[in-house]
Amino acid sequence: MCNADEGEGRRLPTLAALREVDASDQSSLEVVLVDKCGDSVLVDLERRALDLHRALGATLDLVRRLALLVSDHMGGALRSEDGDLYMRWKAGSKRLRKQQKSVVVPIGRLSIGFCRHRAILFKALADFIGLPCRIAQGCKYCSAPHRSSCLVKIENERRYSREYVVDLVVVPGSICNPDSSINGQLLSSVSSPFKTSCTASLENYAAPVTAWNRAIADDRCNSMFSDSQYSVAGNKNSVQADTKEGVVLKCGQVMQNDNCNNMSVFQVSRQLKAMEVGTEDVNKENIPGLTLPKHLLAESSFAMDWLEISWDELELKERIGAGSFGTVYRADWHGSDVAVKVLTDQGVGEAQLKEFLREISIMKRVRHPNVVLFMGAVTKCPHLSIVTEYLPRGSLFRLISKASGGEILDLRRRLRMALDVAKGINYLHCLNPPIVHWDLKTPNMLVDKNWSVKVGDFGLSRFKVTTFISSKSVAGTPEWMAPEFLRGEPSNEKCDVYSFGVILWELLTMQQPWGGLGPAQVVGAVAFQNRRLPIPKDTIPELAALVESCWADDPRQRPSFSSIVDTLKKLLKSMQGSGS
Repeated sequence: MCNADEGEGRRLPTLAALREVDASDQSSLEVVLVDKCGDSVLVDLERRALDLHRALGATLDLVRRLALLVSDHMGGALRSEDGDLYMRWKAGSKRLRKQQKSVVVPIGRLSIGFCRHRAILFKALADFIGLPCRIAQGCKYCSAPHRSSCLVKIENERRYSREYVVDLVVVPGSICNPDSSINGQLLSSVSSPFKTSCTASLENYAAPVTAWNRAIADDRCNSMFSDSQYSVAGNKNSVQADTKEGVVLKCGQVMQNDNCNNMSVFQVSRQLKAMEVGTEDVNKENIPGLTLPKHLLAESSFAMDWLEISWDELELKERIGAGSFGTVYRADWHGSDVAVKVLTDQGVGEAQLKEFLREISIMKRVRHPNVVLFMGAVTKCPHLSIVTEYLPRGSLFRLISKASGGEILDLRRRLRMALDVAKGINYLHCLNPPIVHWDLKTPNMLVDKNWSVKVGDFGLSRFKVTTFISSKSVAGTPEWMAPEFLRGEPSNEKCDVYSFGVILWELLTMQQPWGGLGPAQVVGAVAFQNRRLPIPKDTIPELAALVESCWADDPRQRPSFSSIVDTLKKLLKSMQGSGS
């Protein structure tokens, strides 16, 4: 069942099986049914939503009014999802389950709803009137693991399509831009409603449940989510089964996991300059032989729902960095500073296109306070670019290299910076599938105006869908790379742990790693002579031990990032208590 232990090989139940669950038992299973035929209250809400659409059109005013409609139906504005509200919801849910004689409750019957219920109802109504909408994990008002938000796509006054987060909870109807409180991991394994679905030709198959949702279809019904974020042809009913882990269902068959791994290929047109990915028919005839391997299918599915940005919207300023993959500029975008990475090679060969899609797909997926925020992408030649937030203090490497760095960065601030990096990478490693950064180094760690550090540059990152990843397909900077990686051996996320040890060493010593040695000399010293950077004798013993553990010869002996986060938090707390 949905709340089974991790080791039980869980499967999503069918709607029939859910109806058989005894409503009087103490099960924590929560099931919300979107029934377009049998739920008269939902039908009335759909009628009212359609009236709003006819009067207002596909505008932000429509979004606001639709949000108010949902909020009013589910208890109005909320200050908190805890305390009295939770008890009222629990009592009402128990009463409904008793009336229905089932754990399956029609969504229209819910008079009180949290963010997850409101998001589902808003999406159901948005899909009914054809308003592009998707549900994303995350809500800035609550901390529950199953928190959810709705995002809509609307054309602004300049006729550029923009994505907005809709507040359904505290200030219903207010609109804002997505931020780090909204996780990029969508509540569906199906591609974005804003682009053509990449799953239309998939066969039906079953898959294990993971921490978020899996979409499932029922051949007996028509889809209420047609052309939507949950689009699977032939399904009129939809179920959300919500436990403490938050599993979202549609009744019937189970779609494969978030990576769409069972797709045979995802093909991309070499004519990228004439195409907006996902809006053109793409086939083998367009590009003979150009396919992405199965481990990149996750990337292709996510790459199809980025926020498209027109090159004309960007006003480039000064150059702020450069690498083998592209040059980074500060730019103005609608009055805001952003960073724009312009691809070095605009020829769009197969390898370059894969790297471009890979970085976009990873950045689109991740949202965390310690990960650089992806804003969108320019997908037309000759300006293929990735747009992210701009961090004014530049790279951590640059800060450390400044002559006055030691004065600016006291030890506690440096340890807080190390903690920021660890939290960002811990988030990446905890995703499903995990993301291995592969290129952790201070030049890729960016610092905002508040001295917070964010992980950036995912050009070498990979989804980890197997135990090990071949390091031969990835290039890095030797000064920060793990010895097994430098030797070309199969590697895993523990390479990131080794690299973090080097970053921590830099923050402790305020020096550049392996200064005076060339890249080839570093490879020889680290990979074949088993040398490590010298740790100063006056280093706090706990910090010295942490650095040494990150550099363990056996990757299995290196700590996880969750352990590193705990260690750094304890160190900072002890330093605060001692006043050092």
